[in-house]
Amino acid sequence: MAGKVLSIEVGYSITHVVEMDYEAKNPKIYNAFSFETPPDVLSDEGVIVNDSLIALMRQAMTQNGIRTTKAVFTISSTRIATRDVSIPLVKDNKIKQLLLANSKEYFPVDLAQYELVYRVVERVKEEKQIKLSVFAVPRSLIESYQNLAKAWGLTIVGMDYSGNSVYQVMQRTMETDFCVTLRVDDSSSMITIMKDGKVELQRTIGYGIDEAVEVVRSCKVLGGNNTYTDAMSLMRKRTCLNRQLQMETESSPSDDVEEPAIMDIRDDATRSLTMLIGNVSRVMDYYTSRNQGVTIEKMYVIGLGADCSGLSKLLTNELGIKAVSLQELKNVNLNRSINDERFKVAEYMTCIGATFAPLNFMFEAAKEKSGEKEGGSLFLPVVLFSACVITSVALVLFGAVGNRMIETENIMLQAQIDAKRDVVEQYNEYLTKKMTRDGVVTMDALTRENNSEFLNFLSQMEEKMPSDLLISSLVANSEGITMSVTTSSKESAAEAIMQLRTFTGVGNIQCSGVSEELDDNNIPTEYFDITVNYFPADMLEAAEGSESEAPAADTATDEEEYSAEE
Repeated sequence: MAGKVLSIEVGYSITHVVEMDYEAKNPKIYNAFSFETPPDVLSDEGVIVNDSLIALMRQAMTQNGIRTTKAVFTISSTRIATRDVSIPLVKDNKIKQLLLANSKEYFPVDLAQYELVYRVVERVKEEKQIKLSVFAVPRSLIESYQNLAKAWGLTIVGMDYSGNSVYQVMQRTMETDFCVTLRVDDSSSMITIMKDGKVELQRTIGYGIDEAVEVVRSCKVLGGNNTYTDAMSLMRKRTCLNRQLQMETESSPSDDVEEPAIMDIRDDATRSLTMLIGNVSRVMDYYTSRNQGVTIEKMYVIGLGADCSGLSKLLTNELGIKAVSLQELKNVNLNRSINDERFKVAEYMTCIGATFAPLNFMFEAAKEKSGEKEGGSLFLPVVLFSACVITSVALVLFGAVGNRMIETENIMLQAQIDAKRDVVEQYNEYLTKKMTRDGVVTMDALTRENNSEFLNFLSQMEEKMPSDLLISSLVANSEGITMSVTTSSKESAAEAIMQLRTFTGVGNIQCSGVSEELDDNNIPTEYFDITVNYFPADMLEAAEGSESEAPAADTATDEEEYSAEE
């Protein structure tokens, strides 16, 4: 038990902080606040500590009367790789040692630059196995958050992966038989599907609510220099989204007739969510196609975008699934001082979940603390010295008997060696063949390069690209492919880019602005350039391993009520 902690999530646009009990059965939330993250602070490499970020956190802590100095961070990063593995049934204190011994089989990277953590999914006593979800976390990522905590004057007691934070919330709060959660964040979203208390699928989508917020920031209702927080506040109070992606603006008693400026931005704000909704639909179809007989009827929405008015209805109409905003947590109490209007529980879900059972990417720090405690005590040296003295006396008293026993055993072993000399020849032959095989494997690895994926890329182009897409030029090298293409419509261009994101072996995708030209018959043609980078070969296996999240232990929960946005 660490008592009160500050559970912190540094987002690309908004930083969320919750003050609450740590690893408690019935935790209490004492305070919660958020502030805009300065530009260029967060990336997949970690957090860049600057004066603005330090000042904003200290100012927020002062304004909210925060004196707690212990912190827990929950992190979202595509550099955190996951694998589902099974190991022999061993004691808990032997699991990490066994994982480290076989780590090269799980993650084909330089593990000197990574920390391995795990979550026990299931103990199968019949098969004498333990199923684990293993996470490889870059040390540079961990160190960046340690530097941030030091700059804020905080002591880290735990670190968690946002996917695990969401899982902890679902396991503790929702139905254990089957539930689906969509976390809509600023620049990304995450879909988590649980069945019988275990995670069956967890995917991150590279689209969030940011683009819609930027559209709302241009709204005349907000006036001049609008902040991200101003736009989010307006989207909670006013319905800035249509009920469907494609619909004509209609007049009804619920429309903001008194503020037509909001009506003007609804179409653009709604269209900005096309890629998000399209990718969510694709993941849902992927899951149901591989799980025959499973029907998704309801989905809970959490995260920064959960309280945006109209988002739940838009998701419901476009996905054909009842989407509701999760607004209650079971066995989590709120302090009376918390402003109910300002505190949106759905927005702080990952911060709350990080305090339940974090993965703790802090093995090195734990070792250092343990070493300090051992160094400050004479108990262990005294015990070791006493053991040495006792052992020496025993060797003197029983030396003669022991020596005779060793001589007898040596004679027996020598006889066994003489009887099995032919095994040596077989072993030498095995070593020779093994050396030859290792040489072939090494040569094969040296001949591999990223551009080997070029034919696979062309095959996927033929299968998935729109029929009206034409390639006017294409340049391929070991880093990736650059091509100039034309399509007959912007919709076709968007479909082409979305399909590229589904290609295997493809990493970063960059697209130039789409330009349009009309021919003599006023028929438009869209021109744009696409640059596709190959996914690094040495990380491909680790990336494929993160396609699904491991299951977690079954936990029964009582029936609870949720408030859905209408």
